[in-house]
Order: sequence, then C-alpha cells, then structure tokens
Amino acid sequence: KPVIEHIIDKFVENKVSNFFITSNYKSKIIKAYFLEMKPKFKLSFIDEPKPLGTAGGLSLLVGKIKKPFIVTNCDTIININFDDLMHFHISNGNDITLVASSKEHVIPYGTCKLTKKGYLEKIVEKPKLDFFVNVGLYVLNPALLKLIPKNKAYDMTDLIKFAKTKKKQIRAYPIDDESWIDVGQWSEYHKAVDRLI
Repeated sequence: KPVIEHIIDKFVENKVSNFFITSNYKSKIIKAYFLEMKPKFKLSFIDEPKPLGTAGGLSLLVGKIKKPFIVTNCDTIININFDDLMHFHISNGNDITLVASSKEHVIPYGTCKLTKKGYLEKIVEKPKLDFFVNVGLYVLNPALLKLIPKNKAYDMTDLIKFAKTKKKQIRAYPIDDESWIDVGQWSEYHKAVDRLI
C-alpha cells in the first residue's frame, strides 16, 4: 500500500471526501493506481507541466476551491482530528494555519560556552533544545492561491514569507511528536513501516 493511500485514508477517516493531487514526476503511475483502485471519494488530478515545488502546483487550482482547504505533503502521515484543525483555522480568522510539532533534540556532548576572547565560560552537559517543526500540513484560504506565481517553481515557505509581507494572518496549530511520521526521512521510514503494518 503506497504512502499516499495511507495519507488519504487518514482524511477519509475524518470524513474528507474530495481530493486534488498535483503531480509531475511519475504522474501516469499515480493516476493508473487510483483509477484501478476505484476509490469511494472524489479525486481530481492536476498535472504540473514541470515540477512546481510544494506550492507552485496550487496555482492551478485558482477558481476550483471556494472555502478553506487542507494541503499536505505526500511524505508525511499525520494522525490528527481534521475537524479540530479546520475549526482552529476558521475561528481564529487565519489566512494560513501551519501544523507544527514539538521536537526535542539532545546534543549528546558537553557543549562549551566561550567568551569573546576564547576563554571557557562554562560547559553545559548534553543540552536539550526545544523546537516547533513544520510537519508539511497546512490550511489555506482560497484567496491565497492568487499570490502564487503561475508556471514557476514555488515552495510553501515562499508562499508563507510572501503572505507575511502582505500582512496575512498565519498561526501554528501545535501537535505532539507522536501524531506524525515523516517517511521522507530514511530513519523515520523504518519507524513508519513498523507503525503502519
């Protein structure tokens, strides 16, 4: 079972039934797979004439979507309540909601803090760093599609930066680290296989 089907299954479990797949690389294989599957949900394919990045293909959806919608990367499986996410987006008046996960990174060494002149100030043993990381899932208002340049490679980070310059409201929806798997990372892929089987 391909990862994209696991991702769609999570949406279907949350009563989402209308999907757009933007594709360029191996798009014929992806289409053939889903057509053979005969899905019980509405599925439309949007062909990118060339690779357009994580947001560029969305420019091909202008006029096709009338209300806030969810965008996901197809290498991340996320297990959250999409109704809660959509409620968060709408009730806060967001233009973009970015799903972010708390991540703790432990440096396995003692780190040295130095003065400007190179003297040792102190050693911090195995410090922990806390971050919120972008998991590749977003809610967008349809008006944002018009900010994406046509037929140009454009990533979601580009759209977010540009939306910030336009004073659009962007807020993070926090999830815990156990709610998602990034199968695009080889180490995480093995964990995903264990969790999905």
